[in-house]
Amino acid sequence: MSTFSEISFATGEHLFEAGQPADKLYIIKAGCVELIDSRSGEVFVTLNAGQPFGEQALLTAGVRSATARAKEPTVCMELTATGLQQILQKESARSRIVFRALLLQLLMTNRLRHS
Repeated sequence: MSTFSEISFATGEHLFEAGQPADKLYIIKAGCVELIDSRSGEVFVTLNAGQPFGEQALLTAGVRSATARAKEPTVCMELTATGLQQILQKESARSRIVFRALLLQLLMTNRLRHS
């Protein structure tokens, strides 16, 4: 059984909003998603099919720092924090450490880019 769920969003629909608990990551299957800065309200990146987003928030177990909005009809594969933990538990301890290190690096890089 897969830990991913397929979920569809209409044009303009929010996948999540800044300030909400960060408990899911997404991979765009079809369509396009805009990430909107919580301070300026401006779109700072547009993501397309095949691109993941929201994964760094799972690592920090924090809140969303941006809003994600479907720019057009969009289909995503959604993975919950619990699902991610189930996947990671099947891996070796070294693999889990490497995965977490890569997520931390991504988090730090993104924070530097947007500060």
